[in-house]
Amino acid sequence: MRQHEVVRLRTQERMQFRQIAEHLHCDVKNVYEAWKRGVADLAKQAADAHGEYLGEQLANLDIAINSLMPKVIKGDVRAVEGLVRLFDHQAKLLGLYAPVKVNATVTDALTAEIMSLADKFEDLGTPS
Repeated sequence: MRQHEVVRLRTQERMQFRQIAEHLHCDVKNVYEAWKRGVADLAKQAADAHGEYLGEQLANLDIAINSLMPKVIKGDVRAVEGLVRLFDHQAKLLGLYAPVKVNATVTDALTAEIMSLADKFEDLGTPS
């Protein structure tokens, strides 16, 4: 209960940790620890809710995909188009379209090697 009150006072009332400690008649360290626990609990609740929602959406997509499949097998073009849209939505929910971060470092040695390879390719294209 106390950590809920600390989070409420900190976020809604915009009170400083010292003010919250005075208000709750405890020391600042306990208020700060309650704040950290409260924020961590809220983050876990949000993650759990997101996971539940994601699971529900994926289950609904699975039902829709399975219901379209007999028509797709029979060659129904509209069903195929619908299936493609469902697969696209499923891929977005799963994060399959998320950009991939690449850490590429170009050094002078690497640049020199690339230039050497470019020269070799140029020599291959030139008739002897």
